[in-house]
Amino acid sequence: MVDLSVDLPLILIQLGTFLLGMVLIWFVFLKGFSKKMQDRADLIKNTIEAAEKQKIDVEKLKLDYENQLETIEKKYQEKIREATKEGTEIKNSIVLQAREEAKVLLEKTKEKLGIEKEKMLKEMRLEVAGLGIKIAEKVIKESVNKETQDRIIADIVKEVERTDAG
Repeated sequence: MVDLSVDLPLILIQLGTFLLGMVLIWFVFLKGFSKKMQDRADLIKNTIEAAEKQKIDVEKLKLDYENQLETIEKKYQEKIREATKEGTEIKNSIVLQAREEAKVLLEKTKEKLGIEKEKMLKEMRLEVAGLGIKIAEKVIKESVNKETQDRIIADIVKEVERTDAG
């Protein structure tokens, strides 16, 4: 049969061996493993801190870009307002200049029309005088020479001008 008695020295030796094994495992394996775990924890911590710092930097950059974009937008709106104002001023200047030119052109045209009217009236007076002389010539049945005809026409023109002026 099997002896089931407790052998105290054997248990103590096994316990000592176990504890010695644990200490050896601790110093040989777990201490190196513990250092690696600590290094890993430090790496993770540093990575998280770096990521948070980068996140803060990205937020700052984002804020800077938004501020720059807002500034650019304001400048853009101001440039549009200035260009619109300048365009309106140029348009008004062009319209004013065109009106002045039209006024001058209208005055010149009126002046030319007045001159043409006077010219036509003189020509008509001369023609009417010439026709009057021809009619008078036929009526009187006498012939009038060129010199007499010119004198009579000049007299009639003067008389018509005096009548128009009076």
